[in-house]
Amino acid sequence: MTANPLTSEGPATRPSNRRALILDAAIGLFREGGYPATSVDDIGKAVDVSGPAIYRHFSSKEEILLEAIRLAADEVHAANGEARNSTADPRTLLAAYIGAYVVCALDRSTLIAVWTTEARHLSSERRSPVTRRLRSWSNEWVEALTAIRPELSTEQARVLVGGAIGLITSLATNDDGSLGRAQLSGMITAMALATLDTPF
Repeated sequence: MTANPLTSEGPATRPSNRRALILDAAIGLFREGGYPATSVDDIGKAVDVSGPAIYRHFSSKEEILLEAIRLAADEVHAANGEARNSTADPRTLLAAYIGAYVVCALDRSTLIAVWTTEARHLSSERRSPVTRRLRSWSNEWVEALTAIRPELSTEQARVLVGGAIGLITSLATNDDGSLGRAQLSGMITAMALATLDTPF
Protein backbone atom coordinates (compact mmCIF):
# COMPACT_ATOMS: atom_id res chain seq x y z
CA MET A 1 0.00 0.00 0.00
CA THR A 2 1.43 3.40 -0.97
CA ALA A 3 1.84 5.84 1.87
CA ASN A 4 0.01 9.13 1.69
CA PRO A 5 2.70 11.83 1.49
CA LEU A 6 0.41 14.26 3.28
CA THR A 7 -0.05 12.10 6.35
CA SER A 8 3.02 9.84 6.52
CA GLU A 9 5.52 10.69 9.19
CA GLY A 10 9.09 11.13 8.13
CA PRO A 11 11.89 13.64 7.94
CA ALA A 12 10.63 17.18 7.43
CA THR A 13 11.53 18.67 4.07
CA ARG A 14 13.65 21.77 4.41
CA PRO A 15 12.46 24.72 2.31
CA SER A 16 14.78 25.22 -0.65
CA ASN A 17 14.89 28.92 0.14
CA ARG A 18 15.81 28.53 3.81
CA ARG A 19 18.91 30.73 3.43
CA ALA A 20 16.80 33.54 1.95
CA LEU A 21 14.21 33.16 4.71
CA ILE A 22 16.91 33.39 7.37
CA LEU A 23 18.40 36.48 5.75
CA ASP A 24 15.01 38.19 5.46
CA ALA A 25 14.15 37.44 9.08
CA ALA A 26 17.53 38.65 10.27
CA ILE A 27 17.20 41.91 8.36
CA GLY A 28 13.89 42.57 10.07
CA LEU A 29 15.31 41.76 13.49
CA PHE A 30 18.44 43.85 12.94
CA ARG A 31 16.20 46.77 11.99
CA GLU A 32 13.89 46.30 14.96
CA GLY A 33 16.39 45.68 17.74
CA GLY A 34 19.82 46.34 16.30
CA TYR A 35 22.53 43.89 15.34
CA PRO A 36 24.22 43.60 18.76
CA ALA A 37 20.96 42.82 20.55
CA THR A 38 19.86 40.17 18.04
CA SER A 39 21.07 36.64 18.75
CA VAL A 40 21.36 33.68 16.41
CA ASP A 41 18.66 32.02 18.52
CA ASP A 42 16.36 35.01 17.85
CA ILE A 43 16.90 34.59 14.13
CA GLY A 44 16.30 30.84 14.34
CA LYS A 45 13.09 31.35 16.28
CA ALA A 46 11.83 33.75 13.60
CA VAL A 47 12.13 31.02 10.95
CA ASP A 48 11.14 28.09 13.19
CA VAL A 49 14.56 26.46 13.40
CA SER A 50 17.01 26.04 16.25
CA GLY A 51 19.76 28.59 16.56
CA PRO A 52 22.50 26.06 15.71
CA ALA A 53 20.64 25.13 12.50
CA ILE A 54 21.42 28.63 11.23
CA TYR A 55 25.06 27.56 10.90
CA ARG A 56 24.14 25.18 8.10
CA HIS A 57 23.56 28.29 5.99
CA PHE A 58 25.77 31.00 7.51
CA SER A 59 29.05 30.62 9.36
CA SER A 60 28.24 33.37 11.85
CA LYS A 61 25.85 36.16 12.70
CA GLU A 62 28.33 38.58 11.16
CA GLU A 63 28.14 36.70 7.86
CA ILE A 64 24.36 37.23 7.88
CA LEU A 65 24.87 40.96 8.34
CA LEU A 66 27.50 40.99 5.60
CA GLU A 67 25.07 39.28 3.23
CA ALA A 68 22.45 41.91 4.07
CA ILE A 69 24.87 44.76 3.32
CA ARG A 70 25.89 43.07 0.06
CA LEU A 71 22.23 42.82 -0.87
CA ALA A 72 21.76 46.53 -0.17
CA ALA A 73 24.74 47.30 -2.39
CA ASP A 74 23.21 45.16 -5.14
CA GLU A 75 19.92 47.02 -4.83
CA VAL A 76 21.38 50.53 -5.05
CA HIS A 77 23.70 49.58 -7.91
CA ALA A 78 20.74 48.13 -9.79
CA ALA A 79 18.83 51.38 -9.23
CA ASN A 80 21.75 53.40 -10.62
CA GLY A 81 22.04 51.06 -13.59
CA GLU A 82 18.43 51.55 -14.58
CA ALA A 83 18.84 55.31 -14.35
CA ARG A 84 22.12 55.30 -16.27
CA ASN A 85 20.56 53.40 -19.14
CA SER A 86 17.77 55.95 -19.45
CA THR A 87 19.75 59.06 -20.46
CA ALA A 88 23.21 60.50 -21.13
CA ASP A 89 22.40 64.11 -20.20
CA PRO A 90 24.05 64.82 -16.82
CA ARG A 91 21.19 66.88 -15.40
CA THR A 92 18.57 64.35 -16.41
CA LEU A 93 20.83 61.53 -15.27
CA LEU A 94 21.32 63.00 -11.80
CA ALA A 95 17.58 63.45 -11.40
CA ALA A 96 17.15 59.84 -12.52
CA TYR A 97 19.71 58.66 -9.95
CA ILE A 98 17.78 60.48 -7.25
CA GLY A 99 14.42 59.17 -8.39
CA ALA A 100 15.71 55.60 -8.61
CA TYR A 101 17.21 55.71 -5.13
CA VAL A 102 14.06 57.26 -3.66
CA VAL A 103 12.05 54.34 -5.07
CA CYS A 104 14.64 51.83 -3.83
CA ALA A 105 14.81 53.35 -0.34
CA LEU A 106 11.02 53.44 0.00
CA ASP A 107 10.50 49.94 -1.40
CA ARG A 108 13.36 48.40 0.59
CA SER A 109 13.35 50.67 3.63
CA THR A 110 14.15 47.94 6.15
CA LEU A 111 17.13 46.69 4.17
CA ILE A 112 18.43 50.20 3.50
CA ALA A 113 18.05 51.10 7.18
CA VAL A 114 20.06 48.05 8.21
CA TRP A 115 22.80 48.99 5.74
CA THR A 116 23.07 52.57 7.03
CA THR A 117 22.82 51.81 10.75
CA GLU A 118 24.32 48.36 11.25
CA ALA A 119 27.18 48.04 8.74
CA ARG A 120 29.50 49.61 11.34
CA HIS A 121 29.32 46.34 13.28
CA LEU A 122 31.17 44.46 10.54
CA SER A 123 34.88 43.92 10.97
CA SER A 124 36.92 46.36 8.87
CA GLU A 125 38.16 43.45 6.74
CA ARG A 126 34.60 42.50 5.78
CA ARG A 127 33.26 46.03 5.60
CA SER A 128 35.94 47.50 3.32
CA PRO A 129 34.99 45.73 0.03
CA VAL A 130 31.33 46.63 0.45
CA THR A 131 32.23 50.21 1.35
CA ARG A 132 34.30 50.48 -1.84
CA ARG A 133 31.41 49.16 -3.89
CA LEU A 134 29.00 51.64 -2.32
CA ARG A 135 31.51 54.43 -2.90
CA SER A 136 31.54 53.55 -6.60
CA TRP A 137 27.75 53.93 -6.55
CA SER A 138 27.84 57.42 -5.04
CA ASN A 139 30.75 58.38 -7.31
CA GLU A 140 28.39 58.13 -10.27
CA TRP A 141 26.29 60.84 -8.65
CA VAL A 142 29.44 62.90 -8.07
CA GLU A 143 30.43 62.62 -11.75
CA ALA A 144 27.00 63.77 -12.89
CA LEU A 145 26.94 66.65 -10.40
CA THR A 146 30.39 67.97 -11.37
CA ALA A 147 29.35 67.84 -15.03
CA ILE A 148 26.42 70.10 -14.15
CA ARG A 149 28.35 72.26 -11.69
CA PRO A 150 31.95 72.40 -12.94
CA GLU A 151 32.83 75.01 -10.29
CA LEU A 152 32.67 72.28 -7.64
CA SER A 153 35.70 70.25 -6.68
CA THR A 154 35.27 66.51 -6.43
CA GLU A 155 35.35 66.74 -2.63
CA GLN A 156 32.72 69.48 -2.57
CA ALA A 157 30.49 67.46 -4.86
CA ARG A 158 31.01 64.39 -2.67
CA VAL A 159 29.84 66.36 0.39
CA LEU A 160 26.67 67.44 -1.41
CA VAL A 161 25.99 63.95 -2.75
CA GLY A 162 26.50 62.50 0.72
CA GLY A 163 24.02 65.01 2.10
CA ALA A 164 21.43 64.19 -0.56
CA ILE A 165 21.81 60.44 -0.10
CA GLY A 166 21.62 60.81 3.67
CA LEU A 167 18.47 62.92 3.40
CA ILE A 168 16.78 60.40 1.10
CA THR A 169 17.78 57.51 3.34
CA SER A 170 16.61 59.16 6.55
CA LEU A 171 13.22 60.25 5.24
CA ALA A 172 12.50 57.03 3.36
CA THR A 173 13.48 54.69 6.18
CA ASN A 174 11.57 56.61 8.85
CA ASP A 175 8.31 56.99 6.95
CA ASP A 176 5.39 56.85 9.41
CA GLY A 177 2.76 56.56 6.69
CA SER A 178 1.28 60.00 7.33
CA LEU A 179 1.97 61.07 3.74
CA GLY A 180 0.90 59.25 0.62
CA ARG A 181 3.61 57.50 -1.37
CA ALA A 182 3.49 59.95 -4.28
CA GLN A 183 3.56 63.00 -2.02
CA LEU A 184 6.42 61.66 0.08
CA SER A 185 8.43 60.61 -2.96
CA GLY A 186 7.97 64.01 -4.58
CA MET A 187 8.95 65.84 -1.40
CA ILE A 188 12.08 63.74 -0.86
CA THR A 189 13.13 64.17 -4.49
CA ALA A 190 12.68 67.95 -4.36
CA MET A 191 14.68 68.20 -1.13
CA ALA A 192 17.49 66.07 -2.52
CA LEU A 193 17.71 68.19 -5.66
CA ALA A 194 17.81 71.33 -3.51
CA THR A 195 20.63 69.84 -1.46
CA LEU A 196 22.69 69.22 -4.59
CA ASP A 197 22.07 72.82 -5.67
CA THR A 198 23.47 74.22 -2.43
CA PRO A 199 26.17 76.83 -3.14
CA PHE A 200 29.68 76.47 -1.73
